Order: sequence, then structure tokens, then C-alpha cells
Amino acid sequence: MWCETLPYDELASFTQLLARYRVDLLLAVRPWQLADAGDVVRRFQSEGVFVGLWPMIANEDGRWASAASHEKFIAFADKLSGQVPFADEMIIDLEPPLFQLERWKAGRPTWRQTPTPRAYRTARDAYVSAVERWRARHRVTTAVMPLVAIELRGQWLQRVMGTPASDLPVDRHSVMAYTSLMEGWSRGVINRGRAEALLLATAHLTRIRFGPRAGLSLGTVGTGAFGDEPSYRDPGELARDVALALRGGVTELSLFDLGGVVRRPPAEAWFDALCV
Repeated sequence: MWCETLPYDELASFTQLLARYRVDLLLAVRPWQLADAGDVVRRFQSEGVFVGLWPMIANEDGRWASAASHEKFIAFADKLSGQVPFADEMIIDLEPPLFQLERWKAGRPTWRQTPTPRAYRTARDAYVSAVERWRARHRVTTAVMPLVAIELRGQWLQRVMGTPASDLPVDRHSVMAYTSLMEGWSRGVINRGRAEALLLATAHLTRIRFGPRAGLSLGTVGTGAFGDEPSYRDPGELARDVALALRGGVTELSLFDLGGVVRRPPAEAWFDALCV
């Protein structure tokens, strides 16, 4: 389960819950949380919970991993890996910079930040080298935009978005297939039924694109980086999404996010829907 919005000082209360359901913790680590991340990882691992590190840089630097942010992102992730070498996983969240996605979300897309072919190759090669370093200590996975699954072959969409993913020697690619966002941000074009159809199609395409490395991220239960993300109406919608993802041939599923689950009790209802 992704954990981006729940403060570290509230996490301890949910150690037993994740352990009981055998759900992994995918822990967001911002630059100001670096000193505390190791203690959180140890606490959950002591209860048998698998913990992944999900590094994020400052918002003004792009927040997520991309061609534009590769130097700062890799430097921060290297520092995090060195400080918490015992973490089970390292996650590369490959998305265009936050300010660029904010424009897209507002219906004002811009392509001025699209990297040149040379800049894209430079960033891609740097991420490949970084993944090889991190795999000496951790399982390495990605979170990627759904357009990467639609791409099927080549890297033309990855280059447009500045998010080199397919060449990375990672263990898993988790495609963000958030039906609540498909529906809520479509301005009425996509209803719940169409969002479910898109989820099933995304699952199939992800399986074709990445084979045994295919994963899906489902959601959302609560808000994230933008603060206004549309969310599931109830746990029944999550249960339906889980069934569709499994029907599409993808078995490694992640839910966004623990903070939303905690704010919409009972938490067990969301865990029951995820853990079929």
C-alpha cells in the first residue's frame, strides 16, 4: 500500500494492521523525512512487514523522477539507499514534473518541457546505472503513467513525457490505473462503467507490455499531491477494481493510499477489498 499522506508519527498505530493483512508498506520519503525513514522501516520490518522506499524530491524540483529531475532525484535516492540499506525495495515514481502535470490537469497542456532526444538518452542511461546500484541492496520497482502501457513498444510516449521506464532493469512496473481519476477528471465523459472498462484494458495492455514484471496501482482512496483527487465512493468500488485487475492477468496490486484509508474508516473494509 502506498503511503504518501500519513505523517510518520501516526504510522506506528497501523503496524499490526499491515502485518495482519500481509500488506507491504510503500513509504514516501521527502527530503525533510530522511532522518526518520530508517526508524519507520525498522519498526515495520520488526513485525514482518515488507517496506519499500518511495523517494520524492522537492516540489520545485519536479517531485517525481523524470528526465528533467534525474540528477537531483538520483542523488536523493542514492543518499536514501545509503542511509536505509536494509529497506526491502526502492521505488522510482516516473512522472512528468509536478508543475507540468498541474497544467495538464487544468486543461492547459504544454510540451515545452519535453526533453530533446539527447537529454532523454542521458537521463535514461543515468537511471539505468542507478537501478543497477540500487539492486545490490533492494528490490527495485517503478510507478508509471498509464500511457506507458498504451505505448506497447518503443519509447515515443516515454520521451514525450520525459519518463524513461522500459529500459530500466527493474523487478516490476506498476502502472497507475486509478479509476476514480479516470471518472472524476474526465468532465463527465467517463462514467464508472467506462472507467472499469479502461481499467481492464489497461491491465491487459500492461501484461502485454511488461509480461511477468506487470503491476497495477489502484485507487484512489484519498487525495495525493494535488489535494483534490477524486476518490472511491466506497470499498465496493475497490473490490471491483481488484477483480478486474486479476481478470486482466495482473496479480501484484498496490492501493493509493494509506492516509486515505485511515481517514475513511473502518480501515479493515479497505484492506478486505484489497486482499481477496
